[in-house]
Amino acid sequence: MTHRAALRDALRVRLEDTTLSPLWTDAMLNEALAGAIRAYGLRIPKQATTTVDVSAGVTELPIPAGIGDPTRLIRLVDPRDRVVPAAAEDPAAGMVAQSWRAWETTLRLSQPAIAGTWRLEHLASRQIPATDLEETDIGSGDEELVLVLALAAALRQRAVDDGKRGAGSEMLRLADAARTEAAKLFAARQRRVRGGWLTAS
Repeated sequence: MTHRAALRDALRVRLEDTTLSPLWTDAMLNEALAGAIRAYGLRIPKQATTTVDVSAGVTELPIPAGIGDPTRLIRLVDPRDRVVPAAAEDPAAGMVAQSWRAWETTLRLSQPAIAGTWRLEHLASRQIPATDLEETDIGSGDEELVLVLALAAALRQRAVDDGKRGAGSEMLRLADAARTEAAKLFAARQRRVRGGWLTAS
């Protein structure tokens, strides 16, 4: 993965803003990168695993705070490494020995749990780097996608600033072009994933 400082330098080169008196400050570009990583994470969330230690006989498991939205839970695995299926919409269909359904901040089990460590495989948000030397939470090969998203964000912000001063700005057209390019990169990435060329991370 790439450090934030390296991504910011690459973004500044894209903006042709490498003079001694740059138009965009480091703080502005850091914010553009943060917005880009958030947008990227919404489309391509991170695959993560969280564990919960469970006592025998309980029928509810807490949903860890790191998961948040229970719809992001992909798979529940019991201590015997068996996948526990989600409960069927129709209780009469596909009766199983154990299943789960999400309710508020818990997973409700159809049968008492066995003791041990349960594994929750889920989708997680991408983390925003807080320092220049922190690695960015971006999947392998996706740096270009995030850079184009950040380029669009930086250009759009400059267009807004120009508009507040009553100045016309070419930045908005360039920002829209970058957003179009980002959409193409997202589509190309999804085709690679479906074709088995890339594993989402």
